[in-house]
Amino acid sequence: MKLRSVLALAIAFCGPVSAADKPNVLVILADDLGFSDLSCYGSEIRTPNIDRLASGGAKFSAFYNSARCCPSRASLFTGLHPHEAGIGSFATGKPRGDGAPSYTGHLLPDTATLAEILGDAGYTTWMVGKWHMGIPGPMERGVQNYYGYRSFLSHSENQWDPGHYVRLPEGTQPEIEIPRGEYYATDVFNDYALEFLRQARSGRNEGKPWMLFLSHSSPHFPIQAPKESIDRHMDTYRAGWDALRAARLERQKKLGLVPADTELPPRSQVPVDRDDIANGFPGEDNPAWDDLPSARREDLARRMATFAAMVEHVDEGIGRLLADLEKNDELDNTLIFFLSDNGACYEWGPFGFDGPSRRGTTTLHEGDALASIGQDDTHQSYGSGWAMLGNTPLNMYKHFCHEGGIASPLIVHWPAGLEPRKGYVPDPAHTMDLVPTICAATGVPYPEERQGSVIQPVSGVDLLPAAKGGKLAERGIPTEHQGARGYRMGDWKIVWGKRQPDEVRWELYNLATDRSEQHDLATEKPELLKRLVDEWEAWARRVGADPFAGGATGSTDSPDIAGKPLRLSAEIRASRPDGVILAQGGDTLGVALHLIDGKPAFDVRIDKRVTRLALDAPVRGRVRLVATLTAETMSLAVDDENPVTRPSPGLIPAQPMDGLNVGYDERSAAGDYQAPNRFKGRILSAKLEPLTH
Repeated sequence: MKLRSVLALAIAFCGPVSAADKPNVLVILADDLGFSDLSCYGSEIRTPNIDRLASGGAKFSAFYNSARCCPSRASLFTGLHPHEAGIGSFATGKPRGDGAPSYTGHLLPDTATLAEILGDAGYTTWMVGKWHMGIPGPMERGVQNYYGYRSFLSHSENQWDPGHYVRLPEGTQPEIEIPRGEYYATDVFNDYALEFLRQARSGRNEGKPWMLFLSHSSPHFPIQAPKESIDRHMDTYRAGWDALRAARLERQKKLGLVPADTELPPRSQVPVDRDDIANGFPGEDNPAWDDLPSARREDLARRMATFAAMVEHVDEGIGRLLADLEKNDELDNTLIFFLSDNGACYEWGPFGFDGPSRRGTTTLHEGDALASIGQDDTHQSYGSGWAMLGNTPLNMYKHFCHEGGIASPLIVHWPAGLEPRKGYVPDPAHTMDLVPTICAATGVPYPEERQGSVIQPVSGVDLLPAAKGGKLAERGIPTEHQGARGYRMGDWKIVWGKRQPDEVRWELYNLATDRSEQHDLATEKPELLKRLVDEWEAWARRVGADPFAGGATGSTDSPDIAGKPLRLSAEIRASRPDGVILAQGGDTLGVALHLIDGKPAFDVRIDKRVTRLALDAPVRGRVRLVATLTAETMSLAVDDENPVTRPSPGLIPAQPMDGLNVGYDERSAAGDYQAPNRFKGRILSAKLEPLTH
């Protein structure tokens, strides 16, 4: 039975909810907060106000997100899988228009957002913080009042600069004006949440229920916090990630979050990436804390102390919100959710980075530079070693579909409708479940149509029965993000994993006994593996998830192409092929093999200028393409026939920042086309390889 019918039955059974009885709705979202980063999930970071919500409501131990901020937000705000909502990968400002709606990079018109659903039912709707669901932005998708990022595509800004943030509707005067030097976005977001609640209770809004989405950018990089807040954490993090991982696991056992016999797994692998990005550890385990030089340990302790301070500032703001709700007699009938958009973020190696993502270097800070970490105009991350701590005891990180990437806290608090529940809710749940849960609690039906558009049926389920002590019906929870894949059914999970730099395949785990994903059972249970893979593939085809949206697409390891002759080869099958097959690089340097209305083209970009070799005749059916670049010539051949050539602009002079993509070019364009650009058809094989002769 599709959930729309289930919701209708639930509302009919419970009876209508009068306007006076409708709960207010407060959704608080943290960014890049790991599975164990709250004290009620085992952390040494003090989060007493979030703990209060947890002890007075229900906390989930197997709650899943969609591996990255954009798709998780899309799922949370629509009740759909992110691919159904249109953001299977990353948010963009332009529709793709390439036949792949699951990767448009913005919310599709046949979706209904939480703000639209509740706004249509008479709620006032308010949002503070990070949108990151593409364009159109929050005001076009049901949010009536907004304060947050000026750029709806932004995912990380200098928290000390008020110029990055805006109050909407346009022309609305800010109620809170704080000059640079005193401004700190996490605290100001909390200030605005309180101001919006004041407005929600006054004037023409008085007596109406409200929905507030407090979408923090903390503790996402750049890690930034007031200096005095950072200082008080330094002694804690000088102990290092090895000792703190062990301590977190022991607390998790005492809390009942993990079984008492859970063993601390080995240190997580540093993802395979460019050597500079991985800090020299690509494909290796994170280093032992005690093996690092003392100056490096002090630098890393400062980074983690900054992260912890960000979490505490989020928690302090929640304390202020709870006090305000109590003062105004609203706490009992306010349905509150606290969650994170993905697991802890490894970007990019054990030492983190300084400067814009993938463009910054890793700097060792000492003296005054060490004290400057986290202050105005700084841009640091904390790295994979601390992210490993944040995900204790889970494997891997954000971006991946291993447990460390997609498992994160969920707390539900609603005194009027939910008794405190001891222990943790074990039922697997997902961000797409928030919308149907809110619909069930408020009595507001999920729409079948809205403003003339037929709306996709909701994919999530109501979590209140599980929060109250019942059981959810068993269902599969699939994930996919930029080539990473996962699928949980009951206690079993498959994940598309990388165990060695050259080995990528489906792995199989029993999460009831191996939540850390250390014992791959794929070879022992091939029939179960096949069944789960078949179920994942059926879902992927239905929602248009990679690799079925255009063939074997996805991000892959990027070869070093600087100063080297190159060979790009692919075998495709399509009746009317179009779009990018292979692309490495961006709008400064790069190469791309693609088709324009069926005509093969090979683009080489050097110093922003594109040189193109294109064929006159379109191709169709099953075709093999081979392109080469040397210092003297470019060539392009179809089905190993005589290649067409032209003079070369030269070899790519430096390694491009943007990595190799197969089946799409997602960010800035390596070739002379608009990005994002996706291939229409099926890619049977594709390879970019440097030549040695």
